[in-house]
Amino acid sequence: MSPTMIRIAAILAFAGALAVVTRAQTAVDWHAQQPKILKHFQALVRLDTSNPPGNERKAVEYLKSVFDVEGIASTVFALDPNRPNLVARLKGNGSKRPLLMLAHTDVVPVQRDKWPVDPFGAVVKDGYIWGRGTTDDTRSCGR
Repeated sequence: MSPTMIRIAAILAFAGALAVVTRAQTAVDWHAQQPKILKHFQALVRLDTSNPPGNERKAVEYLKSVFDVEGIASTVFALDPNRPNLVARLKGNGSKRPLLMLAHTDVVPVQRDKWPVDPFGAVVKDGYIWGRGTTDDTRSCGR
């Protein structure tokens, strides 16, 4: 698995695999989770949430449906109905420090003629997933 795929797997774990860890309190078999993570990641990349105009609603609705299936409580907040925010929480037992995962769901506009593949196709090519926004939230932050 490429370094980019590993970072993607870590980011998307909250959308499904993290629920497994919370319930079972055991180590995750990341190899077994790869198909599920890839499915969710590609589904999100395929949503055109270009800003302007935004339309993050599509991504929020998708993520909310995933959280609902996994039994993860979440709430949608919106000043503009087409640009909502989603907050989800997995409650711990208090034995460890809390962890915040924060990401954005919009992407900048795309010039399709500059892409060798459909920028919203989530095409797997050369060991990478090609698509607008695929590396937007991959930076790690320090303490």
